[in-house]
Amino acid sequence: MAVEEAHEIHTVKDTGTLQDIPDDVTLRRKVPVREQLHPAQRVSIDFDEAHNQELLDTISYNFPIKIFTDGSKLDGGEVGSAAVVYLPNGNKVRLKTKLGRTTSVFIAELTAIESALLWLTRSKWRDNAIIASDSLSSLKALQDRNNPDPTVFSIHSALKNLRQNHDQHVRFTWVKAHCGIEGNELADQAAKEAATQRTATCNNEFPISFAKHVIRLRTHQKWQEEYELESQNSQIAKWFATIDEIEEFRKQVAVSFEMTQILTRHGYHKSYLHRFKITDDPLCPCDDSSIQDIMHLLRHCPIFGGARHDHEMTCNNLKINPYKINELLTKSEPTTTFTQLIKTIVNRLKNINKT
Repeated sequence: MAVEEAHEIHTVKDTGTLQDIPDDVTLRRKVPVREQLHPAQRVSIDFDEAHNQELLDTISYNFPIKIFTDGSKLDGGEVGSAAVVYLPNGNKVRLKTKLGRTTSVFIAELTAIESALLWLTRSKWRDNAIIASDSLSSLKALQDRNNPDPTVFSIHSALKNLRQNHDQHVRFTWVKAHCGIEGNELADQAAKEAATQRTATCNNEFPISFAKHVIRLRTHQKWQEEYELESQNSQIAKWFATIDEIEEFRKQVAVSFEMTQILTRHGYHKSYLHRFKITDDPLCPCDDSSIQDIMHLLRHCPIFGGARHDHEMTCNNLKINPYKINELLTKSEPTTTFTQLIKTIVNRLKNINKT
């Protein structure tokens, strides 16, 4: 499956399209080196930081045009970007753009800055401007003079155009979100409104990260379906209902010889050994009548009563099932006592069974 996943990602990069996505929504590609600005023409960008309205007012005092930008992705998947322009005459201009559902918040934030600069280029206003964004990642992306992202390239080109053709300079500042800065709050509201507009979307592209995410989900679903088909005869499936549970278990519990024996039910217990005629019978020496399988050893065998009592008391105090792994993983303490119980059983079993 990993090979198939890698092949599908390569195909997306080659064709620019993604299965189950409309053909007019294409891969977002980097700007080729030959099309990028000459290094001498690239604009160096720095930004200030404003954690409140008072500090922002100080930073922006000498900039007659103040622009606030924001991008938003709603729970339903709708995406929008917006810029709110404060003009020297006291008027405000709101620029809203509805973006495709495959657009990331990062790209939405950059698109808002791009929209503001393109509007500034077309407008009659030639005062210097300051752009305030609450997206630190976007501002850092703009600082990279060699960034091949198409929106970053467009922003750099617009800044160069404003400076060379209009002698208009733009300063950037990061603002803390949702801390009472009026312009930022208005931009946030406008971006959400843009996301829900009943208009055609712009920027119908998907980043390669989106493609990888979709392909990974598809691979995971296929893996889960195959796991369910094979679960009827699988010992592992008796412990884990889903692939997600296995992955979570592997994150939290170190793989060990003892744990492998318990989960696969292949080990030193007599019900397993008897299948291969290594022991005369499958019975546990604790009473010479109970089948010595994994569940007997874990839940009933009096030989391991002490370790079992510690584990079950821990689980009872936390109100979780002592033998449901997905519940055990929600707390570290029962996971530890379960692991200790398993190690106690496996490490003593050979001597107990004299095998």
